[in-house]
Amino acid sequence: MVTMNRNKVVIVGTGQVGSTAAYAIVTHGLCNELVLIDHFPAKAVAEAHDLDDGSEFQDRHVKVHAGDYGDCKDADIVVITVGRKPPTNSNRMAELGFTVGLVGDVVDHVMASGFNGVIVMVSNPVDVMAWYAWKRSGLPRSQVIGTGTALDTSRLKTIIGEETGLDPRNVGGFVMGEHGDSQFTAWSTVSLGGKPFARFLADNHDRFSSVSTAEIEHKTRTRGDEIVAAKHGTNYGIASTVSGIVQTILWDERRIVPVSTLLDGEYGEHDVFLGVPTELRANGANEIVELDLTGEEHAKLHHSAELVRDHCKGLL
Repeated sequence: MVTMNRNKVVIVGTGQVGSTAAYAIVTHGLCNELVLIDHFPAKAVAEAHDLDDGSEFQDRHVKVHAGDYGDCKDADIVVITVGRKPPTNSNRMAELGFTVGLVGDVVDHVMASGFNGVIVMVSNPVDVMAWYAWKRSGLPRSQVIGTGTALDTSRLKTIIGEETGLDPRNVGGFVMGEHGDSQFTAWSTVSLGGKPFARFLADNHDRFSSVSTAEIEHKTRTRGDEIVAAKHGTNYGIASTVSGIVQTILWDERRIVPVSTLLDGEYGEHDVFLGVPTELRANGANEIVELDLTGEEHAKLHHSAELVRDHCKGLL
């Protein structure tokens, strides 16, 4: 359970994603104390010093320092970002063989500290790694989540904004399923300005006749790969996503976010982590929102579940 004084966050892994997430947390002043842990301690020290050196110009001072797994004992949230960059022509599942050993070692050390907060998994394949961390940690289901399709949903809204010329914050709806190739846009949930998106396009045909939902969904699915191909990684989008999830939990905002969480009967699925709309509060994943999906959308969700479950086999 997160303490109500917005106290302490630990980030394990200070690579491109971890360090940028740390920067987002500091610039938003989300907690009192931020601890960085890395396999290379000098890297964590350097990142902490670099972040802390700008404290005079931040709206709120966050104490940032390098630490070790003992710091997890009284942490409210531990964010796990360990991993390595996959080849640019591979999908996120290609990272599994390497990442599972790193994540297992991190989870063991975190739990050995006496940690009883919320684990936020970022390492890919995130749905598999969140399930693995939940199983290995022994924590309640609410206290282990992955970033899921939160970033993909934000990408969807951004791309709709680009296609229509409107502020993406006017867009509602969700990308669901695996954070990967089998993800899908639940178009039955997507709206713009409170109007179902298909109806919005039909009512504004002259302005938006060239807008294609199939093309939007394709761009949403492949945008991350295109970024990786051009700059050899993604960091800003996922860092903003991590920061938003951390804020929602620490500040008990009770916001609905499509994080990767355990399905135990919801949507007819069991023993699998998938990106689905979930109410986040101080205890983590409080309640899954079961949307009235179409038959086609249900089939896509089940397909995603089968793929993720298949990759979980043999990990324990």
